[in-house]
Amino acid sequence: MKPVEYYKDREQTYLKHFFLERYLETVAYHIGFSRTEFVYVDCFSGPWRAADEELGDTSIRIALDRLNSVRTGLALRQKHPAIRAIFVEKSPAAFTTLQQVLREHSGDVTTMAIQGAFEGNIGHILDQIGSTFAFFFVDPTGWTGFAMDNLRPILQRTKGEVMINFMYDHINRFLGFRKASNEESLDRCLGSPDWRKVLDRPDRESALVNLYVDQIRATGGFRYATFTRVLKPLHDRAYFYLVYATRHAKGIEEFREVEKKVAREQEVVRERAQREHREDRSGQAEFGFPADSPSKGLQDERKQQLQKAEATIIALLRKGPVLYEVLQPQVLEMPLVRKSDLNRILVSGHRSGRFVIDGLGPGERTPKSGCKIRLGTEPSAKRD
Repeated sequence: MKPVEYYKDREQTYLKHFFLERYLETVAYHIGFSRTEFVYVDCFSGPWRAADEELGDTSIRIALDRLNSVRTGLALRQKHPAIRAIFVEKSPAAFTTLQQVLREHSGDVTTMAIQGAFEGNIGHILDQIGSTFAFFFVDPTGWTGFAMDNLRPILQRTKGEVMINFMYDHINRFLGFRKASNEESLDRCLGSPDWRKVLDRPDRESALVNLYVDQIRATGGFRYATFTRVLKPLHDRAYFYLVYATRHAKGIEEFREVEKKVAREQEVVRERAQREHREDRSGQAEFGFPADSPSKGLQDERKQQLQKAEATIIALLRKGPVLYEVLQPQVLEMPLVRKSDLNRILVSGHRSGRFVIDGLGPGERTPKSGCKIRLGTEPSAKRD
C-alpha cells in the first residue's frame, strides 16, 4: 500500500488499510495453504477519495496486491489454491473506475465486479461464493446499507469471517436525534432497540460498541467476536471500530497480532498528523522523531486491559479447570490483549500459586494446547 503521505487529512483511512492489508494477507495465506479456494468480498468497494493516480491508496488495489502476493508465496510451497475477489459498488462513476482497476491490476486473482447496492446483491454474492471459505470486508461510507437482518445470511455462513467498519463517530451524532425514521434506521443497523438504554450511561461508547459486537456474534452464531479502535488523527476520540467475527481461535490470535502492529503505527501516524497541524497553524517547522516507546495513553489502556484479562481468567477458572486452547481465544477477545500477554499472566500466576498449569512437560514453562489451567489453592506458594 501507499505510504501515509498519500493519506494526508484522512490518516484514519491509512490505518484501516494498514490493518486490512496485513490481516487479509494472513487469512488468505492460512486458508490457501490448507484449502483449494479462498474468496475475498469487498462489500462497499469504491474507490473513494484516492490521492494516487494508480489508486494504490484504495482497498481495491491493496487487496489485489496482497492476494497476488499470497498466490506467489503459496506457489513457492507447492500450493496453488484458486483465489477470487468480489467487489460491490453502487455508484455508477465509482463502478466504472473499479472495472478499470480490475482490468489493469487483477494479476492471477480471479475478480468479479457487481454494480448495485450491497444489500440488494447479497443473494447474488452468496451464489457466486458457493461453499468456499470467504472473508467479507464491510466498509460503508456511513452507517446505512448493512442492516443486521440483511447481513444475517452472510454472518451465518459457517465457512467465513467478517470485518465491519463500525462508524461510531457517525452513529454517535444521530443517537440523540428523536425522529421515528432515524431511530428505526438505528434499530436496523445495530440489530436491537437496546441502544436507547446506553444513551445516558457514562460508558456510552464502549456499551454501544459491545452491544453491536454481541449482536454480530448472536446473529451469526460466531464463537468469537471482538473489535479494535481507530482514533481521530487530531483528537483522542474514536473515529471508528473494526469489528471482527470468526469461528476459529486462530483467527482471534492473528487479529490481535495485527492489532499490535496497528496500535504502534497509529501512534506514529497521529503524532505526525498533529505535528503537521501545528506547523500549518504556526507557519513554523518542528523537528523531532517519533517516540520509540508507546505513549502514556496507550500504556495506560494496555494496563487496564491486562488487569481486566486477569480478572476474566479468574472468573472463568472459578467455574472449573479450563483447557488452554479453550481459555486463550476467550481472553484474546479483549482489545489489546495478545497471546504473549495471556502466557505471561498464566506463567506469573503459576509461579505465585494463583494458577496451576497441569500438563507442562519437563523444562516447559509456557502453557500450550492440552494443558489444563485451574485456580491455585496456595496463593502465596512459590512454584517452579
